[in-house]
Amino acid sequence: MFVEKAIAVFDIGKSNKKFLIFSEDLKPIYSESTRIDEIRVNGLLCDDSESMISWMRTKLMEASKKWNVRALAITTFGATIANLKKGALRLPIISYNQNIEDQIREKFYVEFGSPLQLYMVTGTPPYGQLLNAGIQVFWIREKFPEIFDEIDEILFLPQYLTYMLTNFRASEVTSLGCHTYLYDIIKSGWSSVAQSLKVDARSPEIFNVWDPLGEVKFGFSKLLVTPGIHDSNACLLPYIVRGGDFILASTGTWCVFMHPTEGFKPRCGDLYKDVLYYVDAYGKPVRSSRFKGGFEYDHYRKIIESRFSVKPENIRLDVDVLNKILRRKDLITPGLVEGSGQFQSSKAKIIGESFHASAKEAYHLLNLYLAVESFFAISLIAEKSKADIIVQGGFAKNDIYLASLSALFPKNRVLKAAFPEATGLGAALCAKCALEETKPNKLDKEMLLMGEEEIRKPSVDADNLREYLETFVKEASSR
Repeated sequence: MFVEKAIAVFDIGKSNKKFLIFSEDLKPIYSESTRIDEIRVNGLLCDDSESMISWMRTKLMEASKKWNVRALAITTFGATIANLKKGALRLPIISYNQNIEDQIREKFYVEFGSPLQLYMVTGTPPYGQLLNAGIQVFWIREKFPEIFDEIDEILFLPQYLTYMLTNFRASEVTSLGCHTYLYDIIKSGWSSVAQSLKVDARSPEIFNVWDPLGEVKFGFSKLLVTPGIHDSNACLLPYIVRGGDFILASTGTWCVFMHPTEGFKPRCGDLYKDVLYYVDAYGKPVRSSRFKGGFEYDHYRKIIESRFSVKPENIRLDVDVLNKILRRKDLITPGLVEGSGQFQSSKAKIIGESFHASAKEAYHLLNLYLAVESFFAISLIAEKSKADIIVQGGFAKNDIYLASLSALFPKNRVLKAAFPEATGLGAALCAKCALEETKPNKLDKEMLLMGEEEIRKPSVDADNLREYLETFVKEASSR
């Protein structure tokens, strides 16, 4: 298909990597994906950047022969940095799943302030492993002091991949503000942590995610290059441009719930409930919450598949089964992922008969559980809000989850996003703005209509549902 100005987008997930081509009016015209998993390098858990970059170069070369590709945008997961010396990696790209020593983490908080003090400035809760880029920089300083001193440039993953493909260097606010301790939301600039660790001095100039960095020749294409964008913010951007009051549920390995509202209002009670603030493409704080829902879904789905020899995802909604589970008060409780979600002292357990009775009952219980987790996550960021809840990503294909979520929010419309590539669209939107020399809010909003479908409220008993939630809280709050 010939298009006048095609846009190339890489949407780099933790395992699945997508390559997308959009037309100049932001319609997806091509998509393919590959799986590139983490690797071990010298005992460290790392993202396989070499394989990523090789695959990305191949895809761009192939695309240049098929389409008139005019612009490039890259979006990736957050909490991941490249540490460079003279333009080359001084360390591999260390995965945010890498564990670190407790004493180093404790030393960090002694030096820079308590988790609560940092949260009230950066909107970042205390996370385990290396889910916090600021702690990763500190960890490198403590564990590899000679290497730390040699590092002369730090790039976040979208910017590193952009640099490796195009030789353009940049920083941008959506990655800097993605649970890093490096961005001071109150000051709208570098935090004291970033300054003390010299991250600010070792980072390139900060650009808007839609700014053109320059052009580069790639195969038969001459690409206008953008800085790249954090994936949750890429998914959010088209909805922000469309406007209105909404809650976006971006569902994948992590289920991230975002409610763009005015102001930065962290609360002490949020600290250990996985409530965080992202910084959107315009530099505004976005109150958010999350839990590792896709990870939990996969864990229990595999058990159901193995136990009953069926593909659970083929099981359709049966409201009678849902009501039976609610009456019995059968439960799954959180706890598979330590230190995340809204019930961080909970231990994962299965309560009652449903999970063992049949594949249908087990799968309904699993999706009711995920909807209940979503209910508490959403309630923390949008209490009493009547905003539309838009479900994007993997769970948007799951009618049991959607019906359960709709029942849990009787005063909100729950909408299923029919458009599967909102993250890629957000990145493509940035590239289009670079081509048109404009800003996202100046684009024709008609291009961003993604065809949401409202989910009907299922016939469940409100009293049973309320009592079920009370039982869930009691079980999930017990140690």
